[in-house]
Amino acid sequence: MNLRHARVVLRPRDAMAVLDLAAPFCVRNWRVFAPLAALTLLPLFAMCLVARHALGWSWPVVWLMAVGLGGLAHAPFTVACGEVLFQAPGQVRLARVVARVARRTLSLVVAHVVALLINVVAAATVILLPFSAGALLVVHEAVLLEGAGPFQAIARSVRAVRGQGAPAFGVSLALVLLALAGVCAGEITLNTLIATGLQLGEPFGTLWERGGTPYALAGYFLTVPLSAAARFLKYIDLRTRKEGWDIQLRFTAVALAAKADGASGAPAGRDEDAA
Repeated sequence: MNLRHARVVLRPRDAMAVLDLAAPFCVRNWRVFAPLAALTLLPLFAMCLVARHALGWSWPVVWLMAVGLGGLAHAPFTVACGEVLFQAPGQVRLARVVARVARRTLSLVVAHVVALLINVVAAATVILLPFSAGALLVVHEAVLLEGAGPFQAIARSVRAVRGQGAPAFGVSLALVLLALAGVCAGEITLNTLIATGLQLGEPFGTLWERGGTPYALAGYFLTVPLSAAARFLKYIDLRTRKEGWDIQLRFTAVALAAKADGASGAPAGRDEDAA
């Protein structure tokens, strides 16, 4: 891993800066994210529709299914984020991304379920939830990008977030609000388009009346790539802080500048004199 090749500036960022960077990061790498979304999110969306309209499941159960699948659906986008951090989107192969996720699926599922159970128990106390949600923020990244086992990944996430608990919880809370915003935006936008733009009325009813619609589901799943990017960027921020990536880059830049000066025959101490 050559830090100088990173396509994102490696420097400490606060929670708002991380969230602000997530959307531009997705847009710049749309050539990877768009086909990956079609490959992973469309089948999950279809499964939820089948559960609702073919199997007759209630909307609360369908939403539980969607949230569970959506949480795991972050995985291919997390791996893709790791790929495009150091190489151009055109160099990323979807087959390689899918293969990496497949190799880590069992560890990921176990880690995801254990982290979810910890958060559920913490939520019962209310007071502990902010601590657990922040501490477990980058469990997926530890499994997928560092090759850690389920419990090792949880321990690594806790260590990585230490000293950054409040910002990490802020990102966790923002991701929950993002998913809710996606549900509402999908419902309003697509329902308006179908009912008003195409004059087809409301064939599926509305989210507010029935507790769910295909439009709301689509809005939820569309937030998955953005959520994965935001969490990945916070992971990179934590690694930068813990391992001093920004400092390493500065020293590398100084060394390269000194080497260039030496190669050009510049007199020693020229920079100091100029200063």
